[in-house]
Amino acid sequence: MPAIIQPTAAHTATVIFAHGLGDEGESWRAVISGDYDYRRPGELTIPARLPHVKWVFPDAPQQAVTANFGARMPSWFDLFNIPLQPGQNLDKVFEDDEGLRNGVQIVDDLIQAEVKAGTPESRIVVGGFSQGGALALTTGLGGKDWRTKSSEDENKLAGIAVLSGWMPLKDKFQSRIAPHAKSVPIFWGHGTADSVVYYKLAQLSVEFLEGQLGIVKHSAHDQVGAPGINFRSYQRMGHTSCDQEMKDLTTFLGSVIPQEV
Repeated sequence: MPAIIQPTAAHTATVIFAHGLGDEGESWRAVISGDYDYRRPGELTIPARLPHVKWVFPDAPQQAVTANFGARMPSWFDLFNIPLQPGQNLDKVFEDDEGLRNGVQIVDDLIQAEVKAGTPESRIVVGGFSQGGALALTTGLGGKDWRTKSSEDENKLAGIAVLSGWMPLKDKFQSRIAPHAKSVPIFWGHGTADSVVYYKLAQLSVEFLEGQLGIVKHSAHDQVGAPGINFRSYQRMGHTSCDQEMKDLTTFLGSVIPQEV
């Protein structure tokens, strides 16, 4: 069962957040809840700033991971090399097409469960860290070829949050995106010192989405929550998150799924 943070006000929006390789949903529940934070007196946690939001943190299935010598661990899809280095044109990143499709279906099932419970897709954000970020990007921009359980190809989520992630399946991504892909707000944060998913891989992923798919890239100072990619760099941050990234994420969520009064 996914880890859950229940809203403390009227529930009008949901965030589904996927963890990285070898992790579990509970770890990110603790991060978002502020279990590890040292906050200043009176400083609110993320759920307290977004009291209308339900958070869902699913667990990836246990499966063999080629990059880790076939060891079984929580993984949304198989990875063939770690660290992930981009090469000149993302040509050194190899991924598991079938496994990624299965991962998207896990997230899509959760989306459909929220819709059935009364939360429209326009009030749902998908996000993730590392491998989970790649999964979130695929789910959020994917058309019927990936999101086979979505009722309409035009169904558009409120936004996507990619933390230390990348764009998977470069050669197939363009043919599988949804018609509304250019209009989806995307928050993308990445550390410049990431030695697991290289910062350059994130840059090339964004450049591909912009140059080949026509998705607008905004500067860090542009309006957060506008359609397109708001790319944020975090100096000297490795393969992790930081307080500023969490604040930027909260601002993004407050923009795309604001509390309804």
